[in-house]
Amino acid sequence: MLCEVILALNMLVTINTDASFHPSLKYGAYAFWAICNDFKITKSGIFRSKCINSHDAEAKCILNALKVVLLAHKGISKIIVNTDSLNGIALLKNDKEHIKRYMGQNQLMWKHIRKAYHETMKHNKNKVEIEYRHVKAHSGINDKRSYVNEWCDLEAKKQLRRRIVLG
Repeated sequence: MLCEVILALNMLVTINTDASFHPSLKYGAYAFWAICNDFKITKSGIFRSKCINSHDAEAKCILNALKVVLLAHKGISKIIVNTDSLNGIALLKNDKEHIKRYMGQNQLMWKHIRKAYHETMKHNKNKVEIEYRHVKAHSGINDKRSYVNEWCDLEAKKQLRRRIVLG
């Protein structure tokens, strides 16, 4: 019994995310795959509100995944988020230098992402460590990580096409 408790408190969850964005319509869609020893969650959909750009969509996708995972299980000690968006990571970490250098945008433009991040972190009552990792998209390697990345990419694109058709 003690062994089970220790394992439950040291749960590592890996999340892979990807988003799609339509620049003229400002529609965005997302897909994520979260996995650990206790559960697997795959989810995709369209964002309720329009996105500013692809960086906004990627950050919103990560936030959706974090919220779902944080609510799914209380024994998580660490979450690793794999994303192909360095700009999405910068927005969530509030890396002002990166944002200014690579996105050249006004800080106020991203205020809604910071607010959403803080709202999501309210679900992080156990102070789960969150590590962001940049992964190369479409690497062409035939491994599990590439399979999951490809699934997220295709699923997000499918959801975006569905949104465009629905209007």
